[in-house]
Amino acid sequence: MICCYLVGCAGGAQSERENRRKPSFTPIAGIDYYEVRRSFDSGLAYDSIGFVQEPEWHVKFTREDAIQIYVPGSDSSFNFEITHDHDSFFHFARESWKVIDLHRDSMMLQRLSLDGLKVNKIRSNVYMRFYSKQYLQQLSTSLADLRKPRKQDSLFVQQMIERANCNPTNVDSSFSSKQTVKLASKSPNIEVKRRQYDSLELINQSAAYAYLYPEYDIVIDKAYKDFYHTFSVLVDQEGKMHLGKFFVMPEFEESRRRVLTGIVEVYLQNLLEITPATTLGLPHSSVLYLRVRGKMGG
Repeated sequence: MICCYLVGCAGGAQSERENRRKPSFTPIAGIDYYEVRRSFDSGLAYDSIGFVQEPEWHVKFTREDAIQIYVPGSDSSFNFEITHDHDSFFHFARESWKVIDLHRDSMMLQRLSLDGLKVNKIRSNVYMRFYSKQYLQQLSTSLADLRKPRKQDSLFVQQMIERANCNPTNVDSSFSSKQTVKLASKSPNIEVKRRQYDSLELINQSAAYAYLYPEYDIVIDKAYKDFYHTFSVLVDQEGKMHLGKFFVMPEFEESRRRVLTGIVEVYLQNLLEITPATTLGLPHSSVLYLRVRGKMGG
């Protein structure tokens, strides 16, 4: 996200009011805060396509204008300067934030999305709740348990999965998952490889891109002819593949559909071990994006 500055209103009286509303990080300097909940403004950690907000941050304000953010799962950390904009708006870690509340025991931050100098209210819908290390030590619930999906998340996921499984051939009803469909070869005549994204490719993409749009490269030896096709498939809760979307001139759509359906049913369904996607332990219909190459030679 581009880090830029919101323009505050001029005037001494306005500035004085903003300074009174500006939260100070000095009283909480040196306190370790752990993220326990990240959710949309709906209160849910999931959205309707399967994107999930996961709490993982560990932060420490080291002084009024600096914050230390730890790399999840390690002792490594990065230090960032904090720039105050106006009111309760701040910029750090290449993002823009609004402080919702700030206490020694807990705090809540709202992640902002900016369009130029303005806050995009529709996209600024992610909230992050943190508890201090000392407060967590007083609780009977562990940090790991606090970070687990809540009941309302589970109920929402069940609804989305029911919709996906009732419409296993409808791409628009499918549900993505971090536990994506797994493909494995069960024949020497087919090779399958999940596409991995390097850091450069992910610079301008969300870290969720890899599971929202999982891609596989597949090579089939001893095919009926040489070919190369790109298309999507839906894998239902039973592991059965259904042809999804593909792009071709309208006059060739039906013939291409027959060809791709044959590739899916003759080769992919029979030569691959297919494990459906799961969310919260429940299998469901999900989309894969495939690049399939056929070779006549063995």
